[in-house]
Amino acid sequence: MNAHDSIRMTAPPSVYQARRARLGERLQRPLVVFAGHAPARNYTANAFPFRPGSTYTYLGGTAIEGAAWLIEPGSDGRQGCSLVRPVLDPDDVVWMGPGPLDAALAAAAGVEEARLADPEDLATLLGGRPAAAIAPPCVRTNATIAALGLEPARPDELRPVVELRLIKDEHELAAMRRAAEVNIEAHTRAMAACAAGRREADVAGAFFEVLVANRCRPSFNPIISIHGEILHSTGYPYTLEAGRLLLLDAGAEEPGCYACDITRTFPVDGGWTPIQRQLYDTVLRAQREAIAACVPGARFRDIHDLAARVICAGLVEAELLRGDPAELAARYAHTVFFCHGLGHLIGLDVHDMEDFGDLAGYAPGRTRRPEFGNNFLRLDRDLEPGMTLTIEPGIYLVPAIWQRQDLVGRLADVVNRPAIDRLLAAGFGGIRIEETIAVRASGGPEVLSADLPNDAEAVAAMVGST
Repeated sequence: MNAHDSIRMTAPPSVYQARRARLGERLQRPLVVFAGHAPARNYTANAFPFRPGSTYTYLGGTAIEGAAWLIEPGSDGRQGCSLVRPVLDPDDVVWMGPGPLDAALAAAAGVEEARLADPEDLATLLGGRPAAAIAPPCVRTNATIAALGLEPARPDELRPVVELRLIKDEHELAAMRRAAEVNIEAHTRAMAACAAGRREADVAGAFFEVLVANRCRPSFNPIISIHGEILHSTGYPYTLEAGRLLLLDAGAEEPGCYACDITRTFPVDGGWTPIQRQLYDTVLRAQREAIAACVPGARFRDIHDLAARVICAGLVEAELLRGDPAELAARYAHTVFFCHGLGHLIGLDVHDMEDFGDLAGYAPGRTRRPEFGNNFLRLDRDLEPGMTLTIEPGIYLVPAIWQRQDLVGRLADVVNRPAIDRLLAAGFGGIRIEETIAVRASGGPEVLSADLPNDAEAVAAMVGST
């Protein structure tokens, strides 16, 4: 950003001031929240793109490497807050251009210009007092933390941050809607680029083109693969084959760092086989019932279990499982097909606050269940208005699961193993359908990604439309 450019923030300065004040009320010792640095490739100046730490951004920091907030206990969001920012030397300006003016930084953040400080002043501001730190994983920032003698923020110090960030205000929701608009356009373009004989890389290129044109970046490394059974596949090496399913799980992050996350699965040639369509409709039914259940007061783990029962019912209809769907779900039979959690928090990260571990995703007193599949549920809170999350059920035929007797042996009496083996031999892959939603006080959740169709016929019609 050049010095003459205005600083575009997600919210007005008063909003950031209020956030810092609410945090300051809960602090028992000073808290330093770092922006971090861009990771270097092979030397410092050859760096990956910089993305500031999310809590630093939430509190009103602009995207400046090496910056940090110092928030004192009892701060009102203006007094008792210091924005530490590096000052470019003349040689830096030659290479990088002038940075934002201090007056613009202070105005955007909602502090007086006198509250800006140089990094070397941070030790003086702390005055040798015990203090806590929140920082992105960054070697240079960790070195600063060590040199200052800061301690990682304790759970009791992180919990107020979690409670603040958990509920999105209208400024944040507006940013997430903007991310969703770009994400939908990018998915539409990518689906249109899909055709037998082309490459996964062609689909990826179409997706990235839209993000770049809209000054957005991917909110995570996009998963675009005919091997949808590989839940976190990387790279785009395969040719698109007729008869295969392509799983497109990709998100956009808008310039203010708010994210969207959408998954669509569709046939490469636009035509569903009977079993593909049957299982797709099962996943879609599970997703729609789960979304409808996302109302204030609902426990998310119960919604995950609801989706599991719907998936078991569909697997019985498809003659891949035998028995009563509720009893199958109680035996966790779904976990060998649906082996991840139903969704996760989303906001200033695609997995919002996952850097805080289960402190964010799990309400106090709740812990992960131990069983395979169930133990990957990232969220177990009672839903509240303003919470934003994803809903993403799936059905997968993962060879590595079906080779493990510890996972499938206990289900031998209810699994149609010959049918499973035929699908594995055919390279069935996986199906996932994902939306980003916001919980509302009434009227059901807002589906931020609703403008991208997910009905099987509509999805197939979008494939290869260019």
